[in-house]
Amino acid sequence: MHIFLVVFLVVINTCESFFQNPPLQLNSISNLRNLTCASDFGDTDLPINCDYCVYEFFNNGTDSTISYDCIYLTNSYRLVTQRCSGFIKSSDVGYGLCSQLSFEYFDIDLLCICATDLCNENFTTCKQSVDSNPNLPVLPSPVRVLNADSSGITCQDTPLGLLNSTYYCVRDSTPYINMSQCEEYVKHHTVVCMYLESDIGSYLTLVALPDEDYEYVLTEQIQLMQRMKVKSNVKQYYNETVDSFYVRWEEILKDMDNYTMIYNRCYCMTDNCNVNLTECLELYVNTDKANKSEKEYGIFIKKYSFFFLDTINILLIMLASFTMTINLF
Repeated sequence: MHIFLVVFLVVINTCESFFQNPPLQLNSISNLRNLTCASDFGDTDLPINCDYCVYEFFNNGTDSTISYDCIYLTNSYRLVTQRCSGFIKSSDVGYGLCSQLSFEYFDIDLLCICATDLCNENFTTCKQSVDSNPNLPVLPSPVRVLNADSSGITCQDTPLGLLNSTYYCVRDSTPYINMSQCEEYVKHHTVVCMYLESDIGSYLTLVALPDEDYEYVLTEQIQLMQRMKVKSNVKQYYNETVDSFYVRWEEILKDMDNYTMIYNRCYCMTDNCNVNLTECLELYVNTDKANKSEKEYGIFIKKYSFFFLDTINILLIMLASFTMTINLF
């Protein structure tokens, strides 16, 4: 009689990742080009450390609006460029006319993305920059690619401001929109929920992020964390799972008698996971690990990687011993 030994090797992930490369390490994420770009706020507040500059012209038949923007870390205009002529998948730069989403009401949307200093001052300078180097490779992104068809969820969404509308429609959408139709669009295209809280609930916002906006918001979050990391009066903690990302700041306000302001942000990707902070944190395997700093991540991975290696070595030794008993009756 022959005995056949089947060994199942179970691969255990030491860290599940909300972002592309687990775990998120702020030191390993940096801008590639460090460009200066024209800004909506004029010459007094020019954005620096940009990877691309953006020029976008809108006209609704009566009025015109020009938007200047700076792209950090990833092409947050990725979905927009898919609706535009003059852009190809193998490069982020380009220029062309773009079609509207269902809630947008303008006759012309002319978009140009370029990659030289102040190239977005006007359309001519932007076009010249693109034409001089049209085949720049796509920027690697720390943010996962999501779409509403396969990743759509529902989220709690607090109306904001005088317009009493959703975060995206008030803050990040294009000009000349129908607000109620924009709100409907968000409901059917949400891919990430966001929970924002400061000073233990005194300020609270619940946000539904659609596919058109989540990359912009998440790269903005990484930037903010990089700025907070170097502040001497701020302690920063963060952790992630495959479906959630949590960050907490404790900021000592010296002009307020050293009062400690606490900020909590949680991003998640399951239905209504942002109803409260507890719900968002329950996506963690162990909520006691919700406050891990970058240093703690390294210790955790180093510690358990040795454990996994030891386990594999033991299994290999067992396998070798069992091969000596193949022909048993």
